[in-house]
Amino acid sequence: MNTRFVETFVILARVGNVRRVAEQLHATPGTISMRVNALEKELGVTLFDWDHKKLQLTAEGARLLRDAEALVEATRALERTAQSSTAAVGRIRIGLIETAVHTCLPDLMKSVAQHLPEVQLELKVDLTSHLAEQLMQRKLDLILRVGGENQNPYVVSEDLMELPMHWIARRGLVRARDPLQALQKQLLMLMSGTLPFEASAALVQQLAAQQGMVSSDLRITGSPSLAAMVSMVREGVGVAIMPGIVVKDGLERGELVQLALPIPEPFRISVCYPRNVVPSVSKVVEEVRKATRIYCRRLGEQWVRSTG
Repeated sequence: MNTRFVETFVILARVGNVRRVAEQLHATPGTISMRVNALEKELGVTLFDWDHKKLQLTAEGARLLRDAEALVEATRALERTAQSSTAAVGRIRIGLIETAVHTCLPDLMKSVAQHLPEVQLELKVDLTSHLAEQLMQRKLDLILRVGGENQNPYVVSEDLMELPMHWIARRGLVRARDPLQALQKQLLMLMSGTLPFEASAALVQQLAAQQGMVSSDLRITGSPSLAAMVSMVREGVGVAIMPGIVVKDGLERGELVQLALPIPEPFRISVCYPRNVVPSVSKVVEEVRKATRIYCRRLGEQWVRSTG
């Protein structure tokens, strides 16, 4: 049995799109279909229902998927054992959300340079959803992502740290005696569709309702860029609900202020990586753990708390 064909079956079952699987495996859609057809012929079963607009597993395909995944994982483990040593060497591809870039990344880079000098880090900054997809496609070795959102059984997820959220405004934009005036301003939040955005939006809706306001009275903007949020709040465009640590300097200089309003749950950051990784990735993950703990101790719990 060609294990490459089995791997194609497993990936296609996860992704559900022939074209995307072909791109991931650097093959043509026709090649992907050929592999699946050959595997179906060898097994004597039909694995996919090709007639629906959306590709679906048949009952036989669903029954065989777990064994196929186990076979693929065993093959990869064998390859890793044959190709790897206990030394941490080579290139490790790390995906990060922007919040990690603005917080713990410098500590991580220093830690890896000191303890794993033979390892080269290749960094990619993107949204959590994109990073998670690229991790599944094996385009990344590990990712630092928004915590609390991983539901993938093929990936290990470990909490690293949490960043307390704050209401941040340019000094003078909102009267200190009337912080609820912030609800009348442009409200800036992290990317819509994420847990931090949903928590912040729910809190704002609750506060607005208590003030007799309706949803249409609110102006909420979800920004995919943390740097853009920082720029807008510094220019007085609106009031941001964000981790205070990313504007720590502006707060300490007095250019920005924290508003005395209820805050949502902290912003959590986790590290995720596939199960049974090579030694080099395991060692980098350990440096991630150590670097974030050091970072949290240096900054203090007012700004960041270690959860790893």
